[in-house]
Order: sequence, then C-alpha cells, then structure tokens
Amino acid sequence: MKHSRTFLRVLVDLAAPCLAMTTGPAALANDVAPLTITVGEAVRHMKMSHEAIPYGVPASFGWHTKPVVQDIDATARNFRAMTGWGQIFRADGTKPISLRVSLRNLRTYVLTTSGDLKLVQSENSFDGAQFQTDYADNRHTKANIGRDAGGNTVATTDPFAAFHFWPNSRRAEIDPQTVRGVIVTLEAKLDPEAGSTKADLSKRVVLSVGADYWLAADSEWDKYRTNLGLGVGRFEYVGTQWKCFTMTTITRADAQILSTAILC
Repeated sequence: MKHSRTFLRVLVDLAAPCLAMTTGPAALANDVAPLTITVGEAVRHMKMSHEAIPYGVPASFGWHTKPVVQDIDATARNFRAMTGWGQIFRADGTKPISLRVSLRNLRTYVLTTSGDLKLVQSENSFDGAQFQTDYADNRHTKANIGRDAGGNTVATTDPFAAFHFWPNSRRAEIDPQTVRGVIVTLEAKLDPEAGSTKADLSKRVVLSVGADYWLAADSEWDKYRTNLGLGVGRFEYVGTQWKCFTMTTITRADAQILSTAILC
C-alpha cells in the first residue's frame, strides 16, 4: 500500500487530555503537559539494545540485553483481554541504592486489522509489587507505593528486586482476531528526596514497559496458563524529567503508520 497519512484513524475509546499532536521523537516536557511520540519512534526503539542491562535478569532471558516481541499469534485466539505494564530495575553494575520513581499516563493502543489505532487503556493509578529479578514462581513482596507532590503514583525501588506494576483499572477487553499490533506508552521520572546529589541519581535505574494477553478481564494468574506475554520494550534510564517509555509489536511492514503521532 502506498504511504498515506490519511490511512490511519485514531479512535480514542477512553478520555485523554487534548493537546496539539506533533511528530518526531518524544521530548522532555514540563510537569503538566503529557508527551507525544510517533509510532515510528516506538518501532525504532524496539530495534535498539537496552541503555543498560537490568540487574539480576538471567542472560538466558530473551529480553536480557534488548527488547523482544513474542510470537503468540497461533495461541492467542482464546485470550480476550489485555493490559499494559511496566518494570523497574537497578542498572547492572551500579551502587545498590533505593530511589523514588514517579509514574503517569500508561496508555495501551491496539492497531486493528481494519487499520484503526484504538486507545484501550489510559491510567494514572498503579498497583505492583517487588518481584525476584528472574520472576521465578511469581514470588514477590509488598512494594512501597504512594503519591508524589503532583498526585502521580510513586514507587520506592528495591535495588535487589524488580518493581513490576500495572494499571489499577480493569483489563481491556479485546478480540484477538482483530489485533494487528499493540503499542504501550508510559511517562516516568525520578522523584528526588531532599539532599540527593546528581551522582545519586544519574543512570541508576532503568524502566521498560510491555503488555500481556489474558484469558479474561478478571482472570487470576495461574503459572502462565491464563496470560501470554506480548513483548518487552527497551530498558532506558529514568531521569529527573518526564520521559516517554514505549513497547510495540508493530513492525516496518506497517510503514504507512510510522509518522502517526500519539499521546505518550
């Protein structure tokens, strides 16, 4: 199909802030305005290595050094719900300290087989826990989750664990047969405590986002029988300004939509 900016219709199923869309890579913004990113930028990030290796992730894991997209098309037909999620690790080789990370605006978009890009999740409130860095047997402990001065979810990291988080809201219901691709976006930044220095904060923690299919919106975890991983995005450093983190299963085969701008 020839390149056409009119090919894609963006359908917003959930309320989202209204702002002028701009194309190009996501840029750092102030504490009020959400960021934007193009689909093409999200695709490009999936082809890059992580900015740093997440501490404690086994080298045998496919996402140890780079993003991955899972090949699940043949097994996904019975899975009728999905959710975006995120995970925060200490950067491997850094001093083990705890930091506060603010989170906002997790959005999950579905590119349908009819060519529509639908926003199926938009969330600012998150739940989560501190998991073993290899996620063995889903073992986890309670996480320290609160709010920052702006009312955003803020989590205190454990340098020897993975903070895995997901939206508080109900999972999005979908028809897997109509899903051609998925994009997950999230904004995050450090929330420095008084007395923190630049050395304390620089290149300490990395974050990535991803998505899962679930059998149903209310399914309980059952040793990966009730959920399927769609993909893991690029791990990037979390800094002191809001930054957009992404994961997508869309490929260059969908080049006609790469210039489409979306809210992060």
